[in-house]
Amino acid sequence: MPGKTTELSLSGGSGKREGLLPPHKLSAMYEETTEATKSPTTTIRLLACANGVGLTISSIMTAVLSVLNNQISILDIVVIIISAWVGIFALFLESKLALVHTIRSTITHGVPICGHVTLRGGIYTIAGLLNFAILEPLHIVVGLFSTGVGIYMIKIGKKAGEHLVTLRTSITDEKALLKAFMRHDENGDGYLQQEEFESLMLSLGVELDRDELDAIFFTIDVDNDKNIVYDEFRSWWKQTTSETRVTLS
Repeated sequence: MPGKTTELSLSGGSGKREGLLPPHKLSAMYEETTEATKSPTTTIRLLACANGVGLTISSIMTAVLSVLNNQISILDIVVIIISAWVGIFALFLESKLALVHTIRSTITHGVPICGHVTLRGGIYTIAGLLNFAILEPLHIVVGLFSTGVGIYMIKIGKKAGEHLVTLRTSITDEKALLKAFMRHDENGDGYLQQEEFESLMLSLGVELDRDELDAIFFTIDVDNDKNIVYDEFRSWWKQTTSETRVTLS
């Protein structure tokens, strides 16, 4: 196969692995974590989707009760609009349902920063804090949950960012980039699935829990098809390398 020939030629030569661990050190770590990475859902997405449902329901109930009681304030309107917007936003961006795949891809392509877990966590935190402005049990519960989910996502996003820096700085040029991609595309289908991407991160000595893996993987997998193609991997690497150079200059 042409892909196999390329892999052999690229992996030949000096045998230097650009900071990668040797296979015998990788295998034990990989076997312990590969089963977890195959989980169909992760904590962070379940929590974020539940948060989206909670915000949407609270906004609808507030709107209905305000109309029935013929009493609505500017504060109610602000909370209703923002909670509904953030709730729907969360359902589209966090759900893995096939029917929202196209919408999520459109959003993340049009507004790439929406693919960052830290930013989404900040939005959920703000929406949660805003719900405390209405001192009713439903809004207090939704506010606490949304704020907690948001802070958790910010924490996960920051950790993911640190791991992405490790990945970016460990791959020194495009030849090394292609080499790393092909080495961990174990089934040779031209994609990195989550378990294969986990293998790549483990080879750099970076162990990820499921939430961190999800955050990092979907930062690179902008179309949310659960596969990272080489073009996505290369585009991410070039963009972040360029940003680093601008920051340092």
